[in-house]
Amino acid sequence: MNESPRELAARAGRLAQAGLWPDAESCYRRLAQLLPDSPSARYNWGVSLQELTRHDEAVAQFEQAIALNPQYALAFHGLSVSYERMGAIDAALVGIECALCNAPGDAAHQLQYARLLRLAGRVVESLDVIAEIPPSSSIYAESRSLQGLIYKSAGHADVALQSFDDAIAANPSFVGALHNRANLHMAQHRYALAVADLDAVLAREPDMPWEAGLRLYAALHIYDWRDFDAQRARILEGIAQGRPSAHPLIVEGLVDDPAIQQAAARLWARTTLPPPAPPLPCAGIPTDRKIRVAYVSRDFRPHAVSFLMAGVFGAHDRERFDIVALNIGAVKEDPMQQRIRASVDTFLDVGHLSDDAIRNACRELSIDIAVDLGGYTDEARSALFAKRIAPVQMLFLGYLGTSGATHHDYLLADPVLIPEASRAFYDERLLSLPWYQPNDTERPHPAPLSREAAGLPADAFVFCCFNNPAKLTPPMFRIWARILRECPHAVLWLLGEGEEAALNLRAHASALGIAPERLIFAARCDRETYLARLGAADLFLDTLPYNAGTTASDALWMGLPVLTTSGRSFSGRIGASVVSAAQMPEFIADSEDRYVELAIDFARDPGSLRAHRDQLIRRRETLPLFDPAKFTPNLERAFTRALTVAATRAP
Repeated sequence: MNESPRELAARAGRLAQAGLWPDAESCYRRLAQLLPDSPSARYNWGVSLQELTRHDEAVAQFEQAIALNPQYALAFHGLSVSYERMGAIDAALVGIECALCNAPGDAAHQLQYARLLRLAGRVVESLDVIAEIPPSSSIYAESRSLQGLIYKSAGHADVALQSFDDAIAANPSFVGALHNRANLHMAQHRYALAVADLDAVLAREPDMPWEAGLRLYAALHIYDWRDFDAQRARILEGIAQGRPSAHPLIVEGLVDDPAIQQAAARLWARTTLPPPAPPLPCAGIPTDRKIRVAYVSRDFRPHAVSFLMAGVFGAHDRERFDIVALNIGAVKEDPMQQRIRASVDTFLDVGHLSDDAIRNACRELSIDIAVDLGGYTDEARSALFAKRIAPVQMLFLGYLGTSGATHHDYLLADPVLIPEASRAFYDERLLSLPWYQPNDTERPHPAPLSREAAGLPADAFVFCCFNNPAKLTPPMFRIWARILRECPHAVLWLLGEGEEAALNLRAHASALGIAPERLIFAARCDRETYLARLGAADLFLDTLPYNAGTTASDALWMGLPVLTTSGRSFSGRIGASVVSAAQMPEFIADSEDRYVELAIDFARDPGSLRAHRDQLIRRRETLPLFDPAKFTPNLERAFTRALTVAATRAP
């Protein structure tokens, strides 16, 4: 085909507009060859390479365009975007600053500049740049959505909500702002509003990445089970086909299958994280200094991770280990964060820093082992581990499963969590501890609430589950209904998520032949009241496919036996791991039918259950589950094993 450059450019433009980037790139490459001195030809070729994630090649073309026209602001912008996607934030900032020098006041350049300033931790400057973008700008809605994200991360929920509202008012079809507002609603426990926003997103973009899973997750919190089976099937089909349909943490709550969970994690890692950097050199156990371990988390605050880990930080052997806490979350004045600050050798607030700056700080500190306490949980910064902040990197506690990538060298587990038959579904090396979950002996131990104070009938048998409501799926609730039908004197006590959630679940109960008044909901409360409530129940019923973790050990701490089912996946076996560490194997069922049978037997024989409960209370202070001083040496032995192995790793 002998096309003129004008015809070739027109065809390339049509292909680009249709999203056919491989064909568009081929046309733009030919155009650049035909017009080697054309800055725009080089720029368009760079854009097509960028869309194909060939960023090194894109950078070369943007630089050629700039060499031909040093005032080419769009080429500087493209250069900035490619550097950003390569993780080189400082270089990306230089590029966009050059774009603004050549096109001051250009709103698109300002928005990119604001985004990069936020990524670099310069949030005040980012907000100043956003404020310069006028309402008349075509990207005003995007700028307000970005502003909302900044305020949400800073904990200013009301200002964030107003920013998202402004963005949607400016552009009602802007799915990015609808998505961001939905996430804010979820953080504030306004799940019905979140579902409405996510429905609006999916109505406009049915294939928006990850959105179908998020919508189902929001709905589960209020027991909105409309089309649950169909939604779940579509999500799992998407994962099987390599389509980003649900975050891996959401998938863990939908299916007790480690192979599917691994596929979801691999898809997330492949889609959202930079390629893993090569391992850093490791000399093994240092001979001239202590081993330096950095715990990385955004949850050094009143949070489940800290409730478990607080005692470990102070129990480390300070003759052999230097302990660093890298706080990627907010700076807090609460007692938990202050306690952790005092328990570690170095506490660094790095949430405002870029990934590169944190990586450089870790290397300056000569961190030997970095322990990721967040994994793929909300606002965790997994890219830090992909970029390598330590010679040995581990995944532990906050995220229950594989990362689906090689950026964690090790996954900490125990023999209960990962049986040999499931080993292939974890992409990390495994370090097996005698038991998995640490616990803090300084957690409160209030007196149990009376039945009257708890709003419970005095003479009823009380089944209890204070798990996150999203862990309760329709199949699990049908199992509970089987139990309740056989125990007419029993009630089911659950964590409340508002009036709409209560109405929905009571309607589901009625449909299964259970009187709705037998479901009792406990409103959210402070931690001491929550623990005191646990002491008022008779038996904790665990969920599957995602078990109780911290909630299980909280129940056991308060003397409440936990009945769990041993599933197939990590998140479906954590309950069995915790109950095993409490030395109560008779409360671990190996099937759905056995789980139902045990629950009914305990409800019908409260004397037997009382004997188990009394034994738990007597032994609580001597159980390994509740002894960080016994847990921590096991963890330290795992650390030294990992360093020894890393020293033999081929360069």
